[in-house]
Amino acid sequence: MDGKGSPQEKLQQILTSHVGLDPLYAQVLSNANHDDAFIKVLSAIIYLKRQLSITDLAKLLDLTSEVVVTRLMEIQSIIRIPADNQGSVQLNHASFRDFLLDKTRSKEYYQPLGEARMTIWSLECMVKYLKQDQWPQDKAEKYACREWCFHLEHAIRGCESGELATAMVDIIQMFI
Repeated sequence: MDGKGSPQEKLQQILTSHVGLDPLYAQVLSNANHDDAFIKVLSAIIYLKRQLSITDLAKLLDLTSEVVVTRLMEIQSIIRIPADNQGSVQLNHASFRDFLLDKTRSKEYYQPLGEARMTIWSLECMVKYLKQDQWPQDKAEKYACREWCFHLEHAIRGCESGELATAMVDIIQMFI
């Protein structure tokens, strides 16, 4: 950059020449095992409205704590994994969420259906653990009960796929 031009032109030059942390995110994600458990964990840490402990996250996603930690270890250079399973996962930088939600930046790592998946996982958690005339017992159950409708609303707004509708029919049939 030569320093010449209007402020708008300078800003545009900076924005188009600066790649930021995207190459780091892509490199770390390229080395991860992209199985179903990894996709669940990655989607959850990006789309959770409130952070949950490893234990509660595992329950919400119907995984073991060991599986959650193992999948998180694959991307430990871009997230903070707590010392024990009672702590919550933290992103090292908010731009990681932005990266995964922008198809032009994240390409094959794009996570477009996270809200739909969070809705489904919340409803599945409620079906599996809640009993009639009983209050939610832990943070995973409370999260599912409080936030499923938030995720559903956002999923409907951004829905580009029939995945949500198909899964919702299956889940609703469990309630009937």
